[in-house]
Amino acid sequence: MGSNRREILENEAVQERASLNEDKAREFPDVRHVGRVANLPYDLIFRILLLLPAESLLISSSVCKEWFSLINSSDFIEAHAHQSETVFIFLKKASPRLKSFKIEDKLGLLVNYSIFSKSEPLRSYINFVKVQGGRCKVIESNISGFKNILATCNGLILATCEQSGGLLVLNPVTRKLSALPLGTTLPLEQSYGFVFSHLTKQYKVVHLFQDESLHTSCEILSLNTRSWRGVDGPSFGLFTSLVHKPVTAIGALHWLPSSNNCSFIVSMGIDDEKFRTSSLPISSTPNDRLVEIGGFLSFVTHVGFRRLDVWMLKGLEGEGWVKQHIITSYRVPDLVPVSALRCGRELIFQVNGAPCFYAYDVEKEEMSMAVMEGEAPGGCQHYLPHVNTLTR
Repeated sequence: MGSNRREILENEAVQERASLNEDKAREFPDVRHVGRVANLPYDLIFRILLLLPAESLLISSSVCKEWFSLINSSDFIEAHAHQSETVFIFLKKASPRLKSFKIEDKLGLLVNYSIFSKSEPLRSYINFVKVQGGRCKVIESNISGFKNILATCNGLILATCEQSGGLLVLNPVTRKLSALPLGTTLPLEQSYGFVFSHLTKQYKVVHLFQDESLHTSCEILSLNTRSWRGVDGPSFGLFTSLVHKPVTAIGALHWLPSSNNCSFIVSMGIDDEKFRTSSLPISSTPNDRLVEIGGFLSFVTHVGFRRLDVWMLKGLEGEGWVKQHIITSYRVPDLVPVSALRCGRELIFQVNGAPCFYAYDVEKEEMSMAVMEGEAPGGCQHYLPHVNTLTR
């Protein structure tokens, strides 16, 4: 008799739980599928989640403990970063937005506004540009408080704070923010690079700076130690200008050392931190640039009025430049190379001040215009290639 009573109670409990689960499923339809997805093989879930943008992965990581561990694993973060599409990042002044992520608030800085001002001044907000299908879609963010974006690396942004002038590193997806100590200040000219060493698994900030005698020095900060140390800089006279931002490729940072008529590039190894020079295949003109394409270093140079040559360098151990493309299918003067998209299948150019990009399809050998949605900031120096990742 007692066992029958126990069976009846157990059956009632099972029915009650089943009814409760049905109610939850009606209230939250997506919950019904979580258990099914969780039972899929790990490798399949890994590949499915790789297809999601970084912003969606932040939400997905709260589905269950298994997903949280997977999405936050170093293997997944690295794999997702490798397959993420490149966008362009820039700063744009705008009126204060609701629920802004203000850098100065996160750092505990005091902001002084004039008591005579009727409204807050314009703020610099991070914006992204996605080039696709003949259009440039501008994606606004609510992150503000930067003065300049100096460099990007694996989804992290190296920038200066508008309020304090200090150095910052931010992941705009996770909103993880770190303040860095300033290095040598008040140089005549300076240039920042931001790199990741696969050997030591450390991020480094590289700071080149010139004094009045045009002597170029170098100091490096590791994000692990958060302290600057001096290293042997490039030989005197190699740099006449630091106007061009460095490009990371083939295990090194690379600079065009002058604004015009460069016959060589200056490179610094990410791991050995040694400077070396490599001859260019042809002297540069003002609108020529170094660009990373498919992991290799490329030199995009103007030859005459209506021709661009794309040269590629695959190493610094004696490898020579190889001409990859000759571009003649365009009628736009003063094109400036910005970056490469889609694993090097598309080269992106800009004309200073024009509210558009120009995309060259290397397979179709066609140049097309991609019109900017909204107002462009103007000037190629405002745009930097960037990938949205979960990099910590």
